[in-house]
Amino acid sequence: MLLTAVVAAVVAALVYRRFFKALDGSLRLYLLKLTAATRRGSWKPDIVPLEGWDWTAEEPRKFRPYKPVYHMGMGLRADTPSELITIDRGYLDRVNIRRNLLCEHGNMLHGCAAGGEDGVREVYEYLMRQYLPARFPTIFALTDKGRQIRNKVTGRTHPTAMADAEASLRAIGETVEEDMFLVRETAGCHRSVAFICCFPAGFNPSTKLDKVLEDIHGPVPSYERIGPSMERFFGKLQVGKSVKRLNWVIQTHDRLLVPEPHDAPHPGVSETGEIDVEKTFLRVELQTLTRLPITRDILFSFKTYLYPIRQIKEEGSGPDLAAAVEGLRLGNAPGMWAYKAGAQWAKTVCGYLRGED
Repeated sequence: MLLTAVVAAVVAALVYRRFFKALDGSLRLYLLKLTAATRRGSWKPDIVPLEGWDWTAEEPRKFRPYKPVYHMGMGLRADTPSELITIDRGYLDRVNIRRNLLCEHGNMLHGCAAGGEDGVREVYEYLMRQYLPARFPTIFALTDKGRQIRNKVTGRTHPTAMADAEASLRAIGETVEEDMFLVRETAGCHRSVAFICCFPAGFNPSTKLDKVLEDIHGPVPSYERIGPSMERFFGKLQVGKSVKRLNWVIQTHDRLLVPEPHDAPHPGVSETGEIDVEKTFLRVELQTLTRLPITRDILFSFKTYLYPIRQIKEEGSGPDLAAAVEGLRLGNAPGMWAYKAGAQWAKTVCGYLRGED
């Protein structure tokens, strides 16, 4: 019995060594690092696969995060590693839009500061090698002994490891809808070291690279109320303890790429303040914070949703949104009214939502 057990153990070890040696070298290094992180107790990924799942039947999530009085706050809630990326029936259209925007706008939409390459490599390899094929097996499949990942929806294939940080960011940008910023703690504050952001709302993402949180949020009214709390929270965020929050704004056009400031003249608003309600949307960002296990960088990611205000009115919550728009002037950050350009569109939007048109 003992001899049989010893022989079985030796055979298993040889099989494992043969399998491990057959893997791509960078994949072996990645797996070794992940094993080390797991042994330290810092990371135990729990990705629930969506077996037999049909992305074309998945409706976009419906969020209504507005309240009658706007209060500046972090508004965080716990989340699971499985929910890092969301995919619905709009996936193919969105990733094709992102691919075209990356070709058109280039470095405005992605960038990596000196020293940020390791973080980009970690998030890229985690997404391509582990998360996407595990979470969405009906969409993503590993091929060539784990060296490639094939997207069955777009027909595109990407390597699961790349040395070029910028190329890695572009590949992420055309594979998932979530925009991403990598943030690293340095000298007691958190700094942006890399980003891929095709759908910014009210800012040019390239201007945020290599900036600390305070400077990134400089234009945001009353940011000083939550800035210190954000720094402390970022410093304490644990691996495997993801959190989410929601953010919203009204826009009078259907563009997803909006690099102009919120208070710039809104497309779709006439000189007399009239707007086309059929092209006016509630824009919501589902934002996620995740600690990476190897570099310890924080991944700030967000997915953008556009809901026609006509839909809001038809479902009966028009007066609630109108009250929330007017509530931007109330609460602990009254500057949000000007920051989100309420004076340009609020009168017409609120009247429509209340049925006063």
